[in-house]
Amino acid sequence: MSTSHILIQGIPVPSGQAPGLRKEFSEWATNSPQTSIQVSLFIRALRKFYEVPYDQTLSYFQVAGIHGYPGNLQAIYEFMGKVIEDDLQFHSDADKQAWIDESTMWRLPYWDWANPNKGSAPTLFMPASVNIRVPAKDGSQPAPENVPNPLYRYQLKVDGLPKKMGDLPKPYTVDSVKLTADGKELVLPWAQCSGTSRWGINSTNEQDWSDGVNNTKSIEKAIQSHIYYGPKPGNDIYKHPVSDLVYRLLSGVPTWANFATAATNDPSDTIPWQEWISLEYVHNNLHGFIGGDNLMNGIGHMQNVPSAAFDPIFYMHHCNIDRLLAIWQTLNPNSWFASDASPPSTDPLPPFHHMFETGKVDYFNSDDLYQWSTYGYQYDVLERKTNESDAVYLARIKTYVEKTYKNNTGQLLLDDPDKLFKGFKAQGDTYDDYIIDVCYDRYALDGEPYTIHFYLGAVINSEVSAGLGTGTFWTFPSHVGSVYNFSSPTGGAADEDVPYCANCAQQHDDGVLSRAQVPLTIPLYRAAVGSHAPDIQFLTPDHVEPYLSSQLSWVAVSANGIIIPWDRLSKTKIFVLKGKAKHYFDETRLSNYSDYEPMPNVTHAKAAGASPDDYSRAV
Repeated sequence: MSTSHILIQGIPVPSGQAPGLRKEFSEWATNSPQTSIQVSLFIRALRKFYEVPYDQTLSYFQVAGIHGYPGNLQAIYEFMGKVIEDDLQFHSDADKQAWIDESTMWRLPYWDWANPNKGSAPTLFMPASVNIRVPAKDGSQPAPENVPNPLYRYQLKVDGLPKKMGDLPKPYTVDSVKLTADGKELVLPWAQCSGTSRWGINSTNEQDWSDGVNNTKSIEKAIQSHIYYGPKPGNDIYKHPVSDLVYRLLSGVPTWANFATAATNDPSDTIPWQEWISLEYVHNNLHGFIGGDNLMNGIGHMQNVPSAAFDPIFYMHHCNIDRLLAIWQTLNPNSWFASDASPPSTDPLPPFHHMFETGKVDYFNSDDLYQWSTYGYQYDVLERKTNESDAVYLARIKTYVEKTYKNNTGQLLLDDPDKLFKGFKAQGDTYDDYIIDVCYDRYALDGEPYTIHFYLGAVINSEVSAGLGTGTFWTFPSHVGSVYNFSSPTGGAADEDVPYCANCAQQHDDGVLSRAQVPLTIPLYRAAVGSHAPDIQFLTPDHVEPYLSSQLSWVAVSANGIIIPWDRLSKTKIFVLKGKAKHYFDETRLSNYSDYEPMPNVTHAKAAGASPDDYSRAV
């Protein structure tokens, strides 16, 4: 049956076999990627994908445009088949079949940036060239072949030569994005790029970055940017706050609507305080961490919605988002769209088309995608073991969450490495917990990106206002967290200088706000056991509230690295809450967070801080 639509479908699963496994990228690539058939096929297939002319619907260029510029989708798997048939020379049928079998088992790997052991970008993304396996010859394995590494960057080429994306003819032109958040015109110069960058664009000299600059090691610094410098060197419980975010998300947000989206109508929504963290919020922050959040540090394509999917790291990042969703669904099997949800689970998801069993071609909706394994893949951790009961399976997944995202608040308090509790606490006891909840307007600056940073103690406002021009807002020891506004400009469809996002424009018109959460308990523990904050010695509210009242501050920063006046973000509200938490040594029991109460004295009378009335409207 022919159709004018591009149909989205999973990799075929041979009859009688289980779906292929999506594996963590670093483990999939192994310590010796040059020996892996799957790595070789993936690298070769991605290079072949890049070579498809930009004006073809199934080119990498147009697939990447699905996030904002141009737009469509295709599987690497099909290019693997072409690599095997057209590009490689096999010397035995058995060796060729081994490569075919590996292509059949391959599934897109995920990068688990929340795992403390995986927080840095995978090594395979860093070199400009890479050694990969070739077919066997005369019963032995030849030396690997060195090829340009397509994971290092995507570079648009026309007739074999680099081509700036802004120099393509309409309708393929990629425009730069003009911003004016701090009163000065700023350009995110995607039009001048032929190649993608990570933390690489930080000057007006386009010769420095037009072909693409890969400062991938800066990603690790950004992911660990909320390092709560521990009083004892090497105490890595302080060093991976994204792990704590993901742990709280998987253990403390049982409601689908709250888990899935950061959207909220206004601070008067009745969302429980502990559920202001969402998968979308975590996803958004990582785009800033991977791409770079302002030009003083260097930016890259991942930091801006319209350009993000041009960087190949985008797909491993989103594969991990899909995996976290699958884990959450496993832990919360009875939670899905409410019957009165708006939009409902049956709303179409353009531009993704599917052919249903009836032969009808239509858009996917959320219900169609509820069971991910029907599309030919499963995640390694979620693979069911033979004869494994539901109870044993669920306990194993909880144990995985507890062990993998081990740098969480509960483990710190149970381990109590600096003896703050002096042995008076045990598992199952109730602990005080502290969080910052943020309500912000994603479209306050017409969709321009910005970041809200939070500090305990000295902040960097003075250095910035003194003209030092530092962009390292997240490297100061007092930094405890951030909220990255990953958004898209809301220009009209006819505005040729602004990529048009219909959903963004609709949310802007409807006044939709967003919410986020920054946990405070770990940095407060650090303050209480350290020598630099004598005003706080315990984590009880009588110690914490006055300390936060005098020490907690925040600042909003534009993509130009300049502080934004709060009157330009007038709908932003910062809330601080105290709650109760139970933590357990039993790895099959996840922490429980509840009973949060306002701490208006911490935020009242501070710019963008919530007033007592704001708290009362938000419960």
